[in-house]
Amino acid sequence: MRLLRDPLSQNKTIVLGVAGTLGVLAMWELLIRSGAVSKPGLPVPTRVMAQAAELLGNTVFLNQVFTTIGEWLLGLGVAAIAGILVGGLMGAFPAVFVAFEYPVEAFRTLPSIAVGPILVLLLGAGVAPIAITVALSSIWPILLNTLYGVRGTDPTAVATARTLGVRPLGLLMQIRLVSALPFAFTGVRVAASIGLIVTVSAELLIGSGQGIGGYILLASTNAGNLDGVYAATIIAGVLGVLINAAFALLDRTAFNWKKGLAQ
Repeated sequence: MRLLRDPLSQNKTIVLGVAGTLGVLAMWELLIRSGAVSKPGLPVPTRVMAQAAELLGNTVFLNQVFTTIGEWLLGLGVAAIAGILVGGLMGAFPAVFVAFEYPVEAFRTLPSIAVGPILVLLLGAGVAPIAITVALSSIWPILLNTLYGVRGTDPTAVATARTLGVRPLGLLMQIRLVSALPFAFTGVRVAASIGLIVTVSAELLIGSGQGIGGYILLASTNAGNLDGVYAATIIAGVLGVLINAAFALLDRTAFNWKKGLAQ
């Protein structure tokens, strides 16, 4: 659950988080440099950070980052549309819930990343198989949050709309989904982090050389460029942090009217 903090305590949290991260990195650097930890292949933080800075100035690598973001956005968009639609229908109509309950339970336990190679065989290499893999992994938190958000709609609002002659589909679109939006967006926020992880993983697994995952794969096979591998991985992690922060800000801004309900 996200804790609500005033701006001062939020700033203190950021400062403490950065200080803790830098402290851990400094300690790790000291252990490596002193020889206390000398296993080959372990990352040296200063070298990795220097490589990361070099990558951020590399136009080719930045294009790979934008490729990853595009694949992630496409997959997340498909997951959001399908998850809100199916989740809303399942939450509003018992017959739809019964029809989809077992398929949802079966498919959400499958490792979606394993579907990637199959999609490549069917669709060929490119954006489509990776975006579909991302959508398959990201849809579930959106669908389930929407489902329970729709079910939690204020019964008084539903009853009032019915007395005014609003039909079931109108109830879903005008009352239930509006009430469930904070829950659905929380699902999208969770799915965004999952989707980015799956995007990079799918790029690695499919091995098409595209995106951040493709760069990591090529760097790992290019004379064992481990610093490049670690640097690209860190950049992917920082991208995930920035995405989560952006979604958190949008959540607070757009759904402040239901503060505390969908944290």
